[in-house]
Amino acid sequence: MLAPASPALQEGPEREQADALTLVRRGLPFVALENLVQAIGAPQKEVAAVVGIPATTLARRRRSGRLTPTESDHVVRIARLCAMTRSLMGGDADAARLWLTAPNRLFGNETPLRRASTETGGREVEQLIGQLRHGVFS
Repeated sequence: MLAPASPALQEGPEREQADALTLVRRGLPFVALENLVQAIGAPQKEVAAVVGIPATTLARRRRSGRLTPTESDHVVRIARLCAMTRSLMGGDADAARLWLTAPNRLFGNETPLRRASTETGGREVEQLIGQLRHGVFS
């Protein structure tokens, strides 16, 4: 049986996934949250709540300069949804922001961003994006 390749020797998507996993496990730098806030165009406290950071903890994370692994994982999930939405909108960042932050009747008038505050909700949003991408509207 062959030993798995060292992460330093891996190339392509497998290497990127290994690197991302390592970063998430260490905790992403706080700037990752700030970048996500800028990409979404929503207030920082709103994005932080979706990521699972209470308003009372936000300043502490800013001072420490690092998110917890769980918070980091949530940031990555929301960032992935942002990228998927932007792709769906043909690269139009403003249209993607609007779609993510507008109430959607398919989610009980909850915004896709808020819906994605849990893994289950995030999967629902991903599924809807996939359906829209492929023209499936039911």
